[in-house]
Amino acid sequence: MPIIKNVNELNERIDVIVMKPQSGPMPGEDVETIIFSCWAKIRTQNIKDVKEMAGTTYDDTLEIVIRQDQKQTISTKMIIGWQGNKYNVVKVNPDTAFKEYMVLLVKQKQ
Repeated sequence: MPIIKNVNELNERIDVIVMKPQSGPMPGEDVETIIFSCWAKIRTQNIKDVKEMAGTTYDDTLEIVIRQDQKQTISTKMIIGWQGNKYNVVKVNPDTAFKEYMVLLVKQKQ
């Protein structure tokens, strides 16, 4: 079963963010910098998954499906911005067979 049946399912805009050191003569805390934006499909957990994942690393996570070919390689050190919320990338699952779409497992920042 394909991850995405039609490209029109990528209907949410997300930002991919990295933390960069503040520049200047008095560098301070790292600053969030958007490196690119892309279209995505957001898959939330259904009730069965919520019950199964309770108390695990994957508790309260979202799956974000994006095109495999992006401007930069996405890593677990990056942050995803969506609808005013920030999410840590827990796992990156590339499509090694068809190289069409990858799935990002993300968890909301505390």
